[in-house]
Amino acid sequence: MKKFRIMCITLCMFGLLGAEGGCQQETQTSASGATQVTSFSKVSLNSRGNTSEQQNILDRIAVTTDPTKVLWIHLIALDGKIIKRMPVRSKATSSGKRLEPRHAVDTQWNYPDAGIGNFETDEFLQPDGTYGESDPYIYWFDPMGRYHQWGTAGGLGYLLTDYPIDLQDPIDAVTGLYKVHKEAYEWQKLQEQELVAREQKLAAKAVKETAEEVIPSSPTTEK
Repeated sequence: MKKFRIMCITLCMFGLLGAEGGCQQETQTSASGATQVTSFSKVSLNSRGNTSEQQNILDRIAVTTDPTKVLWIHLIALDGKIIKRMPVRSKATSSGKRLEPRHAVDTQWNYPDAGIGNFETDEFLQPDGTYGESDPYIYWFDPMGRYHQWGTAGGLGYLLTDYPIDLQDPIDAVTGLYKVHKEAYEWQKLQEQELVAREQKLAAKAVKETAEEVIPSSPTTEK
């Protein structure tokens, strides 16, 4: 009986080793003889523990979801010249964004118009609280932390920034950075102050209305 147990344990060990060996993937080799890269450099993290890509995404969300922020959209002609600048409250929204998912069925695979059951979707609610996809674009922050988003819409290119670009003298000859239009920037700061005050007023009103719903006023006593 003892020998039988030892034999079973030995067979199990060989079986595990064989399974592990079978799971190993061989390094791929191309027709030219180039081999697949298997060693990678360690990605550096910033002081907040994020990679550069992660920090860019987090910073963009912070810029484009702030209801008190004023952005600027600059329309760009085919020759690359900025032809118009307009202020934008909070952010510019793509037409592909929606408040509801497009794919939704219940446990019986009925669509929402059936009017029965709880519905599920395979779409994820995004950090900005919407469903859908944005139009293709790229974005970046310059060394001063200023936001830039470049894309195309309606046959024209656009550049979305968190500061107004000087249309008459837009580019610094030394650094290649865009110059700020000072008067428009001062106007932007005033608008943002008004948006902050408006949000604070609306927030205080919402808190008051919530408190009144929770604690109704006591009825007056007739004398």
